[in-house]
Amino acid sequence: MATKRKLDSAPLEEEDPIDPSDELLFTALGGGNEVGRSCHILSYKGKTVMLDAGIHPAYEGLAALPFYDEYDLSTVDILLITHFHMDHAASLPYVLAKTNFKGKVYMTHPTKAIYKWLMQDSVRVQNTQSSSETSSSLFNEEDVMTTLPMIQTVAFYATHTHSSIRFTAYPAGHVLGAAMYLIEIAGLSILFTGDYSREYDRHLIPASVPKGTKVDVLITESTFGVASHVPRLERETALLKSITGVLNRGGRVLMPVFAIGRAQELLLILEDYWARHEEYQKYPIYYASNLAKKCMVVYQTYIDAMNDNIKNMFQKRLAEAADGTGSGGGPWDFRFIRSLKSLERFEDVGGCVMLASPGMMQNGVSRALLERWAPDPKNGVIITGYSVEGTMARLIMTEPESIQATMTARQSGVKGMMRGGEEKVMVPRRCTVQEYSFAAHVDGTENREFVEEVNAPVVILVHGEKTNMMRFKSKLLSLNAHKAVPTKVFSPANCEELRIPFRRDKIAKVVGQLANRIQLPTALPSPPSSGDENGSDEKKPKISNDDEQIVSGVLVQNDFKLSLMAPEDLKEYAGLTTTTIQCRQRLTLSAAGPDLIKWALEGTFGSITVHGSETNGVTKKDVKMEDADEEIDRRDELTYEVMGSVNVVLKPQGEIAVEWQGNVHNDSIADAVMAVLLTVESSPAAVKQSSRSHSHSRGQDSKRRNLHAHLSPQERLSRLCMFLESHFGGDAVTPIEKPKLAADLISGDEGDEIARQKKIAAAEVRELERLHGLGIPVPGLEVKVEKLVAKVWLESLEVECATRSFKDRVQAVVERGVEVVRPLWE
Repeated sequence: MATKRKLDSAPLEEEDPIDPSDELLFTALGGGNEVGRSCHILSYKGKTVMLDAGIHPAYEGLAALPFYDEYDLSTVDILLITHFHMDHAASLPYVLAKTNFKGKVYMTHPTKAIYKWLMQDSVRVQNTQSSSETSSSLFNEEDVMTTLPMIQTVAFYATHTHSSIRFTAYPAGHVLGAAMYLIEIAGLSILFTGDYSREYDRHLIPASVPKGTKVDVLITESTFGVASHVPRLERETALLKSITGVLNRGGRVLMPVFAIGRAQELLLILEDYWARHEEYQKYPIYYASNLAKKCMVVYQTYIDAMNDNIKNMFQKRLAEAADGTGSGGGPWDFRFIRSLKSLERFEDVGGCVMLASPGMMQNGVSRALLERWAPDPKNGVIITGYSVEGTMARLIMTEPESIQATMTARQSGVKGMMRGGEEKVMVPRRCTVQEYSFAAHVDGTENREFVEEVNAPVVILVHGEKTNMMRFKSKLLSLNAHKAVPTKVFSPANCEELRIPFRRDKIAKVVGQLANRIQLPTALPSPPSSGDENGSDEKKPKISNDDEQIVSGVLVQNDFKLSLMAPEDLKEYAGLTTTTIQCRQRLTLSAAGPDLIKWALEGTFGSITVHGSETNGVTKKDVKMEDADEEIDRRDELTYEVMGSVNVVLKPQGEIAVEWQGNVHNDSIADAVMAVLLTVESSPAAVKQSSRSHSHSRGQDSKRRNLHAHLSPQERLSRLCMFLESHFGGDAVTPIEKPKLAADLISGDEGDEIARQKKIAAAEVRELERLHGLGIPVPGLEVKVEKLVAKVWLESLEVECATRSFKDRVQAVVERGVEVVRPLWE
């Protein structure tokens, strides 16, 4: 059993920690450093895509499956099938019927049409021709038909979206309906080629790079490594020469092929050659497959998915039928090719050409004919497709002395076999074996050119034997020598977890009322005028940093799309229902009137907004009074709006209501307002502010109105210093010894420096005496916080400071301190 392990070949260029959500996870459950059972898992931003679900043609039973037990298939959102070949789609019924897979399955229309017949035929072959009595079938025909409605079809070039995953199918040129998939998850573009071909053949549209899309990750096959194909015309000539050579010596030609795929291309080649050479028309061409007629109906149906060669041939034959000069058949109605459903109807007499499935010759018609014709040296086997390691097709290419039969001696009809047991029969091989690759896979050159054209920063190689894959990987890495940014190339084995970090800038679209509030730049940069012959460097308006605006709102994410909007627009643009919490707090102040409350609020929050009119603490509004039997004394409410968020409503009988709309910002302001209101009646400043003259007498104490009224200047200064130190720190405030003099006294001629210094000293003495006479002990105070220094001149309360912000702060504290302390001196 394979175990999942991390791949160490993905170094990070940056040392900053990577958010796991920004990593693309790739796991090959099959098709990693091998050809067969293709199955790959992509995971990014919580979305999971599964690519293909095949089996390995060289194995049987559960051993042929991808390593599904290494991954939780219930987390897969979508499964994309590239084409109908067994190594890419044959385990799909097992996934849908036997596992916990819950996602959606997509494939093209031709792929689904052919997939149905292939799976039904595969079940019959497994049940009748399995080479192992103990092997159990993975699924039955009922599973195939039950799961078929779960498969959804897509068209080429049409973009579909499921669970925030966008994907588009493009022609792959491999077989009819084969698709490459361009997948987009949260802005990350991934192109999966599957099996693809860029060769112009007789019926398929070659693969091409999707236009107008920047690909971030390319997942491509590497079947042939760096090997190059012989040009198509040369291959066709060599193939036909080999076929006619076997026929001329009186032999039979066996061409093992897949039931659908390259077999149709070979049929077109043979049909065209037989039509041009009458001498070979006496030799029949057989297309031996249980699905022969059914498959040809599919090809006749999807002519619009083929290239112009087939479409033109179809139109030509329609025109001939209309004129009465032709039979009226389509391009897939062959004259010299016969369909053969089974060997029971085959008369094995004389030379012939037999295209038989399956292509790997593990069982079926092709394997039976191989065992029948292998002992005759006149016969020939021609391999035209890619042969997977461990199959009979790969073994026969080594030209062994004998091959193992899958049937008994009586069934094979061959005498003189070597027996290694009752069930093991060996057949001598004397027939010729030749290979001409018509596999619709890109060769090394075409694959490299495709990778360079896509120009993705990350390339992942799959579907290739390890040797071929490593050679192609080395070739791609050698191209980095001429690149400013090298391409990362990975070739993970099965069950190796590959993590690739991708950082994406998050862009939000501003919508609704919030978009209307944004002021567009008054001037936009314009391109240089073509009519400026003199080339004058005239200044054009530019966008400066002053045009930058701070926008605040609610950020909403939907399908990886970010939208910034006002809370009022959540229902319209995001479909969300909003709830507003209106908060209200009530309290009663027995002595504090509107003036005192307003004074306290302004002292803490600055300017406040008054709603209504103030007359002796009672608000009078213009309210239309209704007629009543008796007059009712109505007092309207007075409202103070604090920082545009909290309303303080003053009602009769000292009742106060604090109202605000609940949120984090307003709640903090409301807490501060409540703290001010609860202490307004008990603070000394409030007592002084709310004091009124009275008529009663206190006896001897009436002469002494205030205990603080006769303080010495030094005591007053110390209290002011104490107030400033409470704001700026104990060591921040120091007295200034020298007074501030006029500028004309300080300036003077440099030659008379001694006289000027004496003049300044005399002026300082006179200024100090004047200040002492006014009750000011020192000229000023110096406030120093770190490198910031401010001077406060006590006579005028003027603040001098080079830093504007620090000056404003000291000025505000001095004014507040004088406002609080001065009444205590009077």
